[in-house]
Amino acid sequence: MSYEVILVLRIILMVLMALSSLFLIFAILKQPGNSQGSSAITGAGATDTFYGKNKSKRFENQLKKWTIICGAILAVCSILFFVLGLL
Repeated sequence: MSYEVILVLRIILMVLMALSSLFLIFAILKQPGNSQGSSAITGAGATDTFYGKNKSKRFENQLKKWTIICGAILAVCSILFFVLGLL
């Protein structure tokens, strides 16, 4: 491969890594903590409907899924960036 092609690929990989790392930080910060035990004991925040109970779980599951996807994209881009650096 020519030097210009490698340079363009490295720039594209750097942009992808920056975007995926920023979204990864955002997704991790938006996820709630696991220390919600005291509210379960007192009954605070209990809702009556099935939809109300599972509304936050769907959002949490989507955030977990996007966290895994962004982490995988970041890992693959990092490996490809390293390999292109060896060429």
